[in-house]
Formats: sequence, structure tokens, C-alpha cells
Amino acid sequence: MKGQSFEDKNVTKDLKCTYRRFFRHGTRQMSRDSGSDNIEGKFKDPDLLKRVHFRTENFVQKFPSVLDATYDTVLCLSVTKWVHLNWGDEGLICLFAKIWQIMRPGGILLLEPQPWKSYERKRLVSEVAVENFREIVFKPDAFRDILLDKIGFRSMEMISTHVPNSTAGFNRPIYLLWK
Repeated sequence: MKGQSFEDKNVTKDLKCTYRRFFRHGTRQMSRDSGSDNIEGKFKDPDLLKRVHFRTENFVQKFPSVLDATYDTVLCLSVTKWVHLNWGDEGLICLFAKIWQIMRPGGILLLEPQPWKSYERKRLVSEVAVENFREIVFKPDAFRDILLDKIGFRSMEMISTHVPNSTAGFNRPIYLLWK
């Protein structure tokens, strides 16, 4: 596959900021809805927060090709553009297929794809990105068909078109997909 490694780049910081903004808003909303600031007390299972694990992985390069369906939820926030620019259509399809493989039946994927205009602005970050940008066939508008018809997700729903207090550039739709 085409591409270059993210290991020496400061990509993790951007991803963590996006996660923090998304979840900070979500937990504040839960607090307002429940009338309390104690989020942990709102879960029926007090050990739930101890059982939730976050992993950051490079699915395209290093994740095993044979995967067990062990995850109930997968977050893919603000990364599709970077996978696409670094590994092309093949890398993007690989990412989507591996996410589907690791999810349990009934599991959900939260997906926040970047718009095509964002690709156009970042296409010059490397020679690999320039080459892959020219060869991209599956633009973000085609992701729905790929995820439902080719990968096998059951359904896809837009759950957010606007995240309050979001930083410019991170105010994008978020989609919920069911396996």
C-alpha cells in the first residue's frame, strides 16, 4: 500500500483535541439533561467507566489482517482525510473493512469524515499526498455507498450537523453506523 508513517508526526495531538471537544460537549449535555454534574452516578453499571478502553492504532499499516469482532463502539473522528491522502482509496477501504471486522454484531461506528475542500487544502503536505490526491476516486460524498453497499454496515444516520463551541474546521457532521 502507498503511504508514509504517522509515527514521527504530531497527529495524535489533533486527534486528542477533537475527542476532548466531542466528549466534553457530550458529558456537559448529559449533566444538563440529568440536572447533575456527577456523570459517573448516571450509569447503571458503576464499573462501566473502568471497562471502557481507548486504543489508538494504525489500522492501515500495522493492525493484523485477521481480526476478532471484539469492539462494541469504534470512533473514527477526523482521520479519514489523512488515511485517504497517505494510503489512497485502497487504504481508506482497508480502514473501513477492518473497522467492520473488529466490531461485534450490532456495534456502532461514529464517523466524522472531512469534506473534500479540506483534502484540497492539505493535498500538498507531502509528495505521497499529492500523488494520492490525484488518484482518489472515492470522495467523501461516496463514503455512504461504500460503507453500506460494499463494506456491509446495516445503516447510517447523521447524528450531528453542528457541535456547539467547536473550533473552526471541526464543525462537521458526525455519522452513526450500525453493523
